Formats: sequence, C-alpha cells, structure tokens
Amino acid sequence: MRMTLWKALAALMIIATVPACAPLLIGGGAAVVADEAVEQDEGGDGLF
Repeated sequence: MRMTLWKALAALMIIATVPACAPLLIGGGAAVVADEAVEQDEGGDGLF
C-alpha cells in the first residue's frame, strides 16, 4: 500500500512539472532550428 502511494505522488509530480517545461523545450528547439537556418543562409555564427 505504501509503495502505491509513492507511485501516485510521483505520477502527480510528473504531470505537474512536464506541462510547465514544455514551452521551454519547444522554444529552445525553435531557437536551435532558427539559428541553424540563419547559419545556412548567411554563413557565420548564426543568431547566437
């Protein structure tokens, strides 16, 4: 019974933290893609 409680708490923590991190991950991925596109088009160091 005790192990089930810990699994339920872990699941709640994952559900609470993943949606909060999703915009950061998507934004970071978009920045990397944009940087690579600028490097391909203009050469040099890109945006960053």
